[in-house]
Amino acid sequence: MGRLFWKFFLTFWLALLVAGIGVGTAVWLRHNAWQGQEAGQLVDVGHAASFVAVSENIIRHSGVAGLRSFLDSMRETPFPPVYAVDDQDRDILQRSLALEVLQQARTLFQQAAYPEAIRVVTADDGQRYLLFVPLPEHGFADRPPPMPDGGFAPPPGDRSLHRSRPPREPPTPRMPILAGTLASLMFSAALAWYFSKPIRSLRNAFAALAQGDLDTRVGASMGKRRDELSDLGRDFDHMAGQIHSLVHAQQRLLHDVSHELRSPLARIQAAIGVAQQQPEKTQTMLGRIERESQRISDLVGGLLMLSRLEAGVPGSESHDFDIGALLDDIVEDARFEAEQLGVSIRYHGIAEIVVKGRSELLHRAIENVLRNALQHCRKHGEVSVAARFDTGKRRLQVTVDDQGPGVAESELAAIFEPFFRSGDRSKADSIGLGLAIAYRAIEAHGGRIQAGNRPQGGLRIEIEIPFAG
Repeated sequence: MGRLFWKFFLTFWLALLVAGIGVGTAVWLRHNAWQGQEAGQLVDVGHAASFVAVSENIIRHSGVAGLRSFLDSMRETPFPPVYAVDDQDRDILQRSLALEVLQQARTLFQQAAYPEAIRVVTADDGQRYLLFVPLPEHGFADRPPPMPDGGFAPPPGDRSLHRSRPPREPPTPRMPILAGTLASLMFSAALAWYFSKPIRSLRNAFAALAQGDLDTRVGASMGKRRDELSDLGRDFDHMAGQIHSLVHAQQRLLHDVSHELRSPLARIQAAIGVAQQQPEKTQTMLGRIERESQRISDLVGGLLMLSRLEAGVPGSESHDFDIGALLDDIVEDARFEAEQLGVSIRYHGIAEIVVKGRSELLHRAIENVLRNALQHCRKHGEVSVAARFDTGKRRLQVTVDDQGPGVAESELAAIFEPFFRSGDRSKADSIGLGLAIAYRAIEAHGGRIQAGNRPQGGLRIEIEIPFAG
């Protein structure tokens, strides 16, 4: 278990333990106070004797009917009930009475234990009635101490009758505290485990990623939880995926650069060997060496530009320039190359519009797109360049169409990657960095560039560049 687990565990457990002990102690004290209050409730014998004496006077002067009426009226009062039981153990109001209570009352009357509270009176109908106030459960709570003859007598100075059992010994709080401790212990352990498990998984994943395992993911170990820790796990998976893609791209770039440099270097070495063996071909081989050296120079320059763009260092600062004139210059320079390739250019430009941006960066990007179209267009074909400027949104839109073979649908997203080569391998002069540089240059300017196949054949590249007001 890690330190975070124990911190969570101890914090939750102590909080729950303190709360449980506090609540349990309050309930226990309340229970004991209630029991003590219940046990301490007493009924004064004098009050009970007064009700019995009143009942005796009523039956002597008003007869059985008067007593029945009096006792019936006392039912709705909080005063203790007075029972009048004849020799056949029948109450005058036909109320139910426990036989144990009745027998105890008769025994106490015979022993003269409570002569004022238990009396026998003869009514006008000749019937004898036992008058007494019963106790809630088993009659009078505390039996009087036994007399020498085996009977019971009232304790000296005792003037009260208990309404309930004698107070029981208060229960010990050991069991509630033990149960609360165990419950809080289990709950705290489960909660601490729930929080620390994903953090431990993330820690192991970071360690594996640092050791070079770029396929490490933690999404599966998060389960179905939906909280900040699962969000952190998804962010880690996204980060690991990005690192994997970047490292893979760097490895592929290194491989491609090595391959691109190996070919011209091999041709340079071959040309030097021919010049040494055949001096009459020295001039021809020098021209070959110059072309291959220029190819290496172009490759290194393109890689430096691509590296600066990926690092977020575009070069020149923003300044005001005429975007219409910039497009005109790009197309005019491309026409010279198009004549050498036997391709024509149809151009729909825009008027003079001054914008603020990086003119060198945009010139390089749009020129690369146009040169790519010229290189892949069929001989005697046409490259169409259409520009439109939305003055309201301050947004430039450029569309470049060619009449080449197009690109497979599965490769459209890959043509902007460094050293991408389509199925057409005949364009040996291309180093495969033009569209990659264009993509990152447009992206660095806040715009977007995308490619798609035309229905009538060929490739269409759409460029959209926003400018500040």
